[in-house]
Amino acid sequence: MGIDVLELQIVSALQRFSTLQRRAANAADHPKLLGRSIQELESVLETLRLAQQQLMENRARLEQTQAELNREREKYQQLFDDLPQPCLVTRSDTLITEANRAASELLNVSQRFLVGKSLSVFVCEDRTRFLLDAARALSEPAPVEMKVKVRPRERAPLLVNLRVTADDVSLRWLMQPASV
Repeated sequence: MGIDVLELQIVSALQRFSTLQRRAANAADHPKLLGRSIQELESVLETLRLAQQQLMENRARLEQTQAELNREREKYQQLFDDLPQPCLVTRSDTLITEANRAASELLNVSQRFLVGKSLSVFVCEDRTRFLLDAARALSEPAPVEMKVKVRPRERAPLLVNLRVTADDVSLRWLMQPASV
């Protein structure tokens, strides 16, 4: 039974109860009305009990589904984090939303501090071209490949091959130090 059906049943029961109250106030046949009122209340209480039971079952299923989703997310996060290749996930404006350990090591910035930074701040040369290529990746069905010079924190710049794929909301970056 859905919430909408339950709501309709409760509204209907309240209307019947109101009708019974009016009749009881105006009628001399209180015993018959009392019996009918008790039956109506019993019916409504049973409906509410069944609805509560169903809501409890739905809540238990939702909690179980949430726990499964959390386990799957943790498994994905661990797999992503353990990849040997530096990987980043960014918004379309290159703001980093996820970074694995290898990306953190390559850029010499803690993972938690990488999130929220723009990938473009690590680009040493032709940042405008980099941002245009990132924007182009959003409209390309195939991965876009580029070579850029990045400057890790407190380290010398290095040339990196980037492979970027996009979906509607994010860019996924695979990074590989380039051979000179």
